[in-house]
Amino acid sequence: MTDVTTLHEDGIESHAAESRRAPRRVVLIVNARSRRGQRRFEAVQRLLGERGFLIAAAHAVADPARLGGIAAAAAAQTDHLVVVGGGDGTISTVVGAFAAPDGRARPLLGLLPLGTANSFAKALGLPLELERAVDVLCDGIPTDIDLGRLDDRWFANAVAIGLPADIARGSAHLAKRWAGRAAYLMVAAARLARHRSFRCSVTHDGGTTVVDALDVRVANGGWQGGVLVAPAAGVVTGDLLIRMIKGPGRRALPRTWWRALRGAPPAPGDVVTLRTRTATIATDRPRPVSVDGEVVAETPVRVAVAPGALRILLPRERHG
Repeated sequence: MTDVTTLHEDGIESHAAESRRAPRRVVLIVNARSRRGQRRFEAVQRLLGERGFLIAAAHAVADPARLGGIAAAAAAQTDHLVVVGGGDGTISTVVGAFAAPDGRARPLLGLLPLGTANSFAKALGLPLELERAVDVLCDGIPTDIDLGRLDDRWFANAVAIGLPADIARGSAHLAKRWAGRAAYLMVAAARLARHRSFRCSVTHDGGTTVVDALDVRVANGGWQGGVLVAPAAGVVTGDLLIRMIKGPGRRALPRTWWRALRGAPPAPGDVVTLRTRTATIATDRPRPVSVDGEVVAETPVRVAVAPGALRILLPRERHG
């Protein structure tokens, strides 16, 4: 995985100084519908208080439709640290409120991984244990990281087309809440049996690539479903990684996933990989497109990277 210091080594000292001046007033937003959010809300407030933060406002949000508006109001208070607790879907829902690729004033964002897979948190190197994650809010280093754009929507970790989007559509919130990652596996097993390849055309920085694909992933972060599937992706690379698992048969799909679970690269010929700043993705017929586990669109779509669009607290050890 690409280290987050790659594009920011010259600014580590200033980041360290900035973290010591980080605002001690905090606005807390927790997705209470996420698997651990509701039962961790009070614990997070207690831990923040123990570490000297003054909680200016705290929101336990049971209706995900309200997350965007609450995040936008919090983002307007640029003198506060804003802490968001939830999973990958929560992060991509709110991240647009904090994005500022043009250098505008923006609040500092802190993340608490309270979801099912926590793929983006893993891409950032954030600890998944709650107390250690809160420690990052105290002594982490403010760092500018890349975000992605799907048409007019921001995303943090990844866009998926194919079986992962079908799984996202089939993994109901209650199933994920009570069964956790097992919900993904149950839905995946059912969908794989009838999954077929599709013609996918990607127009990108270097031309056009056409593939009979089983799975298409546009990655800002390298993790999917809690598994490292695209180690070359990184949040400070200034581009997106597009990985396509090739058909026409289905065997390449479970084979690639099984190898990823074992930490092995894909088998030769199973995967096509592209790096690009922008791309347009079209398929033989409209297909669902998921953003960090939530189906939000259909093909064709346009994706793009926004380098350094988000300022976020990352662990000090990530900077060596």
